[in-house]
Amino acid sequence: MSTIQPTDTDRQRSRLSRFFSYPLTRIVLEPALFLGIMVVLKLTVIKPGLGLFGFDESSFRAWQGLLTIILMFAVYIAIMRIYERRGVPELLLKKLIPDGVMGGLLAVIMVSAVFAMLYLFGSYRILSTGSVEAMIVPAIWVFLLATMEEFMFRGIVYRLLEQWLGTIAALLLSAAFFGLVHLGNEHANAISILSASLGGLCMGTLYSLTGRLWIPIFFHASWNFTQAIFGSTVSGTELFGTYFESVREGPEWLTGGPFGVENSILTIGLLFIVIAFLLLRMKQKNLIIPRGMMKRPGSRKGQSESDANYLRT
Repeated sequence: MSTIQPTDTDRQRSRLSRFFSYPLTRIVLEPALFLGIMVVLKLTVIKPGLGLFGFDESSFRAWQGLLTIILMFAVYIAIMRIYERRGVPELLLKKLIPDGVMGGLLAVIMVSAVFAMLYLFGSYRILSTGSVEAMIVPAIWVFLLATMEEFMFRGIVYRLLEQWLGTIAALLLSAAFFGLVHLGNEHANAISILSASLGGLCMGTLYSLTGRLWIPIFFHASWNFTQAIFGSTVSGTELFGTYFESVREGPEWLTGGPFGVENSILTIGLLFIVIAFLLLRMKQKNLIIPRGMMKRPGSRKGQSESDANYLRT
């Protein structure tokens, strides 16, 4: 009986296949692909295409944001289907509204609670109000940036780390990475990194509880937008505009200083409480996955990712 021996080409293809399916490769390559494709689309499709319509600056930014959001979803789904050869249960459409409302309300309540406490301490005053229309473009771009970060940090980095190293390690590593990314923001310091890391940890647990991205996306967007509404800088930036013209007075550890209320001890303390509650819920629902339980695409052992996401619903 004759056997077919693998050729050098077959061996090379096998090595390449293993390389591109290795978790660390995918953690690096998939976000790079996502960002790279979006930059190319921005330069070749979005800006040139919208430029044909002669929009004023405000309308151009609004349509640019909306078109970018649509293309981001398309690019993310394409990467998952082509590279990972899987569906996207993390974007289950029938859960969009309930998850979105839940994530959005949680963020609004948390941020509003921080400003309410600052007001009670005499450290926050509203001077005047702006217009609702002026917040439309900022709202679009807040949602755009939140979606982009959630696709990369929770949809790709955290999800792949969880498959590779288990839930706890994935939560801690992805949260630390998320915090370090904010190091380049204006007025950032060690407290800012801690605060951003806790935010990443909170959104990681929100993703883990459902296996879907809608709650962290809407939580992230509402978290940033509510800060902007109350007149605070957001992670050291003032990209979004504000609705209330306000003043925060008092020690930086209380008000957050120029970085924004995310640096306040009130925000950090509240994040600790919410994260502890979410981790307890994960433990109660048996959602803390040990290392090696979730298989990589194409493997035969362990629990499949789609099964794990189904069990979370």
